[in-house]
Amino acid sequence: MAGKRKTKILSDTYQMTQDYVIITTDYESTTEKMGVLKGKATQIWKKSNNKYLIYHEMFSIA
Repeated sequence: MAGKRKTKILSDTYQMTQDYVIITTDYESTTEKMGVLKGKATQIWKKSNNKYLIYHEMFSIA
C-alpha cells in the first residue's frame, strides 16, 4: 500500500514493574507512495512463566 519505506524512531520510553514492561515510541516513516507519516506506538509486555509476552499493542498514524 505505501510502497518502500524507511522508519526512524524519534523518541522512546521504557517503564518497568515486576510483571510488566511498557514501551512508548514516536516514529516517522518516509514512504514511497504516501510521503511522510508520523505515529505513536505503545506495547505492554506481561511476564508469564519467566518470559515476557506482548499483552497489548496499539498504534496511530497521522
